[in-house]
Amino acid sequence: MGITIGEVIDAAGGPTVSDIGVLLGGVMMAKPAANLDVPVTKTTGGIIVLPASHSLIQRHNAPMIQVNRIGRSACDQCRFCTEFCPRFLLGHPIQPHRAMQSLGFATGADAMVATLYCCECNLCSLYACPEDLDPKNVCVQAKPLARERDLTFKGDPATITPHPMAEYRRVPMRRLIAKLGLGEFNNVGPLDEHVFAPRKVNVLLKQHAGVPSVAVVKSGDRVRVGDLLAAPPQGKLGARIHASIDGVATVTGDAVVIQA
Repeated sequence: MGITIGEVIDAAGGPTVSDIGVLLGGVMMAKPAANLDVPVTKTTGGIIVLPASHSLIQRHNAPMIQVNRIGRSACDQCRFCTEFCPRFLLGHPIQPHRAMQSLGFATGADAMVATLYCCECNLCSLYACPEDLDPKNVCVQAKPLARERDLTFKGDPATITPHPMAEYRRVPMRRLIAKLGLGEFNNVGPLDEHVFAPRKVNVLLKQHAGVPSVAVVKSGDRVRVGDLLAAPPQGKLGARIHASIDGVATVTGDAVVIQA
């Protein structure tokens, strides 16, 4: 924890093309990495390296002004995003096509309610939409406003029942891989043991749900693997952060840097 994603990529043999993009997480719900110096945290999952020109890199890095402009002009309300939405099929009050309406029209509160129940799986944007629009990010950007207006579901939970076609609208993995443009990549090891011996780690104070932890060490303190570096403020949601290598700590604004 605290090494850079660049170090991890190098340990795996390094990229095979010069111009790359990196996604953190799974391909559907990934966050694009700002650069190769992003530190590994305890929640780091997949580190996916693709050519910078790959459609997934382009889609995940698309600015919201572009998402909104194209969505406003191109969405024809076909409802595919809603009909494939896993939460809609479970009966939740979520309809991504209604969120897309809000880009061009002053829709009612029921359209805003729909955004709150989006689980951000990205199936609507990366698979269902025939126009390659981005209903997921439209839902995400509308969530804060919906919360601010307290536009939660006010109905009877007993009325939430699965869609009758739910069992027949599952997305085959092979079709999803083809749609994402990942069929050319052979996802097979080899899985090799690798022992990292970093000279420096950058352990972030915010790598969990809740508020950032507060350092309990001072700059110049010597720490050993497993020593407590930071803890959440009293009474706040957070997590304790521990040292991943032996060394000398330096406390910065958002991290504890340990030099071996």
